[in-house]
Amino acid sequence: MKKLVKIIITLGVIGVVLIGVWFSLDKTTRCKLIYGKNICNFYAMMDTVSHNPETSDFEKAMQLCQEMSDVPKKDGCFEYIAQVVFFYDVEKAKEACDEIKGFDGVYGKEDCYKIIQKPDEKEFARQIIEKFIIARIQRNQPFAESFLTDNAKGQYLVRSDLPLVGLSNPHFASYEVLETEKLDSTQFKFKVRIYEEYTSEGIIDYFDETLIVVKKDDKYMVDSLIERSKVIEL
Repeated sequence: MKKLVKIIITLGVIGVVLIGVWFSLDKTTRCKLIYGKNICNFYAMMDTVSHNPETSDFEKAMQLCQEMSDVPKKDGCFEYIAQVVFFYDVEKAKEACDEIKGFDGVYGKEDCYKIIQKPDEKEFARQIIEKFIIARIQRNQPFAESFLTDNAKGQYLVRSDLPLVGLSNPHFASYEVLETEKLDSTQFKFKVRIYEEYTSEGIIDYFDETLIVVKKDDKYMVDSLIERSKVIEL
């Protein structure tokens, strides 16, 4: 009986020690022990580059892919990086494509290059609209103005009924892109809804703006405000 008790106590102590060791490990190590390095590195890479690609740690993302042992998964890892980063740095995207081995026939360098050499112009234009609206919500007028052509500045900065960054109360709080239309190869039309709120009182109204975005010198800019709706109270 005493021997059985000792065995149970010993096993209990070992269990407590193992649990302590397990929780002392960082999340990445625990993930690798359960799922393996290939899967965990891939998801760690996605966390690294997906949240804010322009400020993400590109070298860390590349290293995570390079440490993977499964070649097809590694190739997919590099292709994912290329797809995300080419919107702001084509050279880095090419660097990721260069790492692809292409042993399985699914991923290949040439296919990767085609992806990053044919950017989605509509997505580029939409990103500019979203950055422009976010700058207005943050009341960062200089940054918001940087997205405007001279024509659009003339509309926003001359007319008192078209505030660029809003007032203290009510102030711009959030937005949603309602419609997107491609007019031609260099022009897009967006309809955006902007919500206003009073501090501590929540959303009180909204209005819609219809904007034209044009491509100038390989850069998209807000060129004109076609229409601004009346304010709709909620």
